[in-house]
Order: sequence, then structure tokens, then C-alpha cells
Amino acid sequence: MGPDKGSGFFPHAYFRQSNAFDLGAMAKRAGAKYLMLTHMIPPLGAEKQGPFKVPGGPLTEMDYRKAAEDSGFVGKTIVGTDLATLRLPPK
Repeated sequence: MGPDKGSGFFPHAYFRQSNAFDLGAMAKRAGAKYLMLTHMIPPLGAEKQGPFKVPGGPLTEMDYRKAAEDSGFVGKTIVGTDLATLRLPPK
């Protein structure tokens, strides 16, 4: 959805959001074992985000996971839907 990708998405809106790559890098720096992505823009399988077309077509769970992995994060990335819950194993 980046402004330079042809979506037409407003730069001021795009740059105030965290992307999966940045979140993966932050999780790596924090030493996290898990990264759960929710409230994603665009949502899984969507051809548009509001009036803006998703460049390259709808995104999949693997697209979001790959972005986190490309940042160097090696833990488990969970791509959740809105209102998803997760129970982590005990230490």
C-alpha cells in the first residue's frame, strides 16, 4: 500500500502505520519468540483498502509472514484476524 507502489494510498496515512517488516525487526530486537499481527491493512484477501487498490492483488498469510521473516525475525509469526485471541504456552 506504499505511496510509491501505485495504490494511491495517502503518504501521511501510510507512514503513520507500522508494517510487518518493521514489527518483525522490533520483535527481533526485543528477543520475542512470538509476533502476532492483527488489524492488518489491507486485510487478508482484500482487493482494496477502502477506495485504494492493493498493488499486486490480495495479500495472504504467507505474504505477511514473509515480510516479518525478511526483517530477520526468526520466531513464530501468527497472522490473526481482528479480535483473534492467543493462549501462549507456560514458561
